[in-house]
Amino acid sequence: MQFNGLGHLEMMLLAGIGGLVGLFAGHVVARWMSRLESDRPPAWALESITALLLAGFTLAMIGVECQRIPFVQPDLPWRYGRIVFHGLLLCLLVAATWTDLRHTEIPDEITVLGMIAGVGLATLSGDLQMIHLWMDWNPVAEHLHGGNVVIPEWIREHHHWHGLAWSTAGLACGGGLTWLVRVVSGALLGRESLGMGDVTLMAMIGAFVGWQPVLFIFMLAPFCGLLFGLLARALTNRPFVPYGPFLAAAAMVVLFAWRWIWLFPDTGRPGRFAVRNLFGDAISLAILGGAALGGFCLLLLLVRLYGAIPVGVRTESADPPGDRDRVEHVEDNQA
Repeated sequence: MQFNGLGHLEMMLLAGIGGLVGLFAGHVVARWMSRLESDRPPAWALESITALLLAGFTLAMIGVECQRIPFVQPDLPWRYGRIVFHGLLLCLLVAATWTDLRHTEIPDEITVLGMIAGVGLATLSGDLQMIHLWMDWNPVAEHLHGGNVVIPEWIREHHHWHGLAWSTAGLACGGGLTWLVRVVSGALLGRESLGMGDVTLMAMIGAFVGWQPVLFIFMLAPFCGLLFGLLARALTNRPFVPYGPFLAAAAMVVLFAWRWIWLFPDTGRPGRFAVRNLFGDAISLAILGGAALGGFCLLLLLVRLYGAIPVGVRTESADPPGDRDRVEHVEDNQA
């Protein structure tokens, strides 16, 4: 157990501290958003959201150990450090979601800062990973508490280089795959279905979680987009729903449920299929990546047909609507 020895009172106290930190972080995010946007977002809303997220995440980490993976056991200080590390990611996701919903864009000030923070903190600590850069689970007798997973020796000996490696790999995987989907779906649909803000957002997420969790986020995001996009279409009749919030929602699901995602199915029986086995074999990994890419493009096409998300680059004309109407009226009179 990663947080053994903590009683219920201590857990609730730590969750309360996480909530208080979330209140302060929400206030900081609100002030930051007021600098990036023309209108200032309501501080109480962002404070409430971040407080609930950080309190819930702290409780999930120490109460049910939502990120506990065998053979990935950081030292005790960095177990708490991972809560702070991913708490920062949650705050950045809230900021990105807020701006994308209100202005259909994700400023580089959020994502680029997040990339730098993710890679920098991962390198400095050397012990914040959710999963190692490479772990071959296939030689194990599939009894997680008795077998020995194959982990490269350099990972054990060079923690800081490993931190740089897994974070950079996650950044490249998240940004690269999203950019590839942007290009492929643009060719299939005739228009780009994702903006560059979505590409940089996934790169930022990858810098905090690594390349393996990014693949799960990549596969979960279309389902989040399809579900909530159709709900938004039915309830608000909006012409489009930005895709960034669904990437953020999928990232939050992975952060809160990583233990059960990676260990599924956790039967402990030798020779049985397990999701984690796919990440130790190059052929299986290529098939998994291809299936994720194909499914992502297919779901984007389905959502496009329902008109739930935009498929064009969202740009705003330099002239406000009133000015355009006046120009058209003058042209009609001249005609």
